Formats: sequence, C-alpha cells, structure tokens
Amino acid sequence: MKILSIDACTETISIALIVGNIITEKNFPSGKNYSGNILQEIKILLNESNLKIENIEGIAFGAGPGSFTGIRVACGIAYGLAYANNLPIIGVNTLEALAFLSQHENSISCIDARMGQVYLGIYQNRNDVITPLVDPGLFNPNELPDQPKIKKAIVIGSGLSSYKEQFKSQYADIELEYFEGKCKLASAIGILSIGQFGNEFNLKNATPIYIRNKVALTEKERLNQQ
Repeated sequence: MKILSIDACTETISIALIVGNIITEKNFPSGKNYSGNILQEIKILLNESNLKIENIEGIAFGAGPGSFTGIRVACGIAYGLAYANNLPIIGVNTLEALAFLSQHENSISCIDARMGQVYLGIYQNRNDVITPLVDPGLFNPNELPDQPKIKKAIVIGSGLSSYKEQFKSQYADIELEYFEGKCKLASAIGILSIGQFGNEFNLKNATPIYIRNKVALTEKERLNQQ
C-alpha cells in the first residue's frame, strides 16, 4: 500500500511516504516559515519516488492532541489532498504514535499543552498493537493520573523537558527511562494507519483530536489554576 502521512502537532513537522516496506521520512522545524511549505515538500517527496498524488492509496495525519495550529495545518492539508483526489483518510492519535515510536513495551506519552498543562497517555505496545493503560487526557503536572501496574516505562514527547520532575515524583515506583530527543511522528502515524482505511474519502475519518476545547483562558481563570 502507498500511504502519505503528515504531522505538525509537536515541535517537529514531518511527512512520510510508505510504499510497501520502504519508508521515506522528512522533518522540518515547526513554525509558520515551514508549515507554509508542507505542500511543496510533499510534491518533492512524491517526485523523488516517481509518484503522483493520484498514486497514493491513503492519507494519514497526526490528529492531535498537540499544537492547536499544528493540528489544523496537518488536518487541513490531509483533508484537501484526500478530498480533491477521493482518497481514504485517517487521523491518528499523536500520543499513540509516540508510544509506537518509542518501541518500548510501556510508554508514558506526553505533549506540552502550554498554559501549564500536559497531554498525557500511558500505553502498552505488544507486537506493534498500542493499547491504552491510562486513557489520554489533559492534566495539570501536579495532578497526573495514578500509575498503572507496570514495572518499567519510557517517557517520550515534548512534555518531558517541562515536567520531568513531576513524572519522577508521580511514577516513583516505576523504573523510568527518558527519550530526550525531538520526535518526528509521520512514519509512526503512517504505520499505525495501515488497516484503518476505507475505500474512498470519508469526512468522519478526518476529525481532529483537540482534548482541550478552550484554547484561551481569562486572567481570572489562569490565577485559579495556580
């Protein structure tokens, strides 16, 4: 199967092309200077593989949670390409993609949600099947969910740099490892999308995952969180 995948939810924008067992991935720093070039980079990626968008059989994208703007960018580009070419589309949870990327049995996936909060989910990976041990959600760093009954886990994602000490404290009974690097997720998203596509474009599969419904807080609301 030929799959194009796009992610702009975290600190690194990435695109990937999966053709059978061959995966080609490119990544770029996040920000408006790069997000505006994603379509051009997709064209280059396809050309390098001697493909056109009409040859693609499915489009996957990072549906969130993550950067509000990044989710809209990835969803908008994926939607536009899929709708224009009647291609099946699927959104993949970025926290699940982080767990897949870690290649560990147990992962604490975390994305900095800004405004003093973190998106977090705890997952088990068995034979590349990702199962939530703790349902993903938006949390205050000092009110993280209870730890599941696991002995080891890796913490991965952009929330690590901001809230490492809180993870150490809340999950003190788990032997933790830390993935400190930036994560490019397009290839993981593409792989996780396999087997989820329909036969044609379906708008229901293009739904973003925001988790946080309210992006802006008033000054009073910010003070109440402290």
